[in-house]
Amino acid sequence: MVDLVTDDRPMRSHARRNRERIIDAAREALTGTGQDVSLNEIARKAEVGIGTLFRHFPNRDALLEALTYERTMALCAEATRLIDAMEPAAALAKWTRCLAYHMATCRGLPAALVTGGLGASYQVLDQAAASLLVRAQKAGEVRIDLDVPTLISMASAASWLLEQDPDRNDRADFMLAAIAEGLRA
Repeated sequence: MVDLVTDDRPMRSHARRNRERIIDAAREALTGTGQDVSLNEIARKAEVGIGTLFRHFPNRDALLEALTYERTMALCAEATRLIDAMEPAAALAKWTRCLAYHMATCRGLPAALVTGGLGASYQVLDQAAASLLVRAQKAGEVRIDLDVPTLISMASAASWLLEQDPDRNDRADFMLAAIAEGLRA
């Protein structure tokens, strides 16, 4: 696994408070339904300047990565649990569903994951997906021509449906079931 912590220096208390306020404002602005919000608007809601936001998060993807870090790590842990608990294809299908629902929690996250813009978060999710995918392929249960970027793109398509209408997860679930069936060897 890739370690997402890049700096061990202690943060000064006001800098830590500013970072927490930015993350709280981003969580409020980027989760749930509604319009996308600019980084300027997030800084305003956090009551910090845009320069302060950029000192903590050099771009939108860095902010998304911090906002979703804990859920990303939980999703990676779920991959490990599923490897031990389920048959290969079933584990891959269940984890892909979890990934789609994870992506739908934050506007902009699907695009950032598909393009690889999340850096270390993408790497750990890529590793988790690869472990499940390779296991299912080696067992002869999943198409050999499938790769991780395609799998993540498929989950992203389902997450888009969830983002558009969170109360209609039946459409996303149907799409994910159809994807899982289509991936069978």
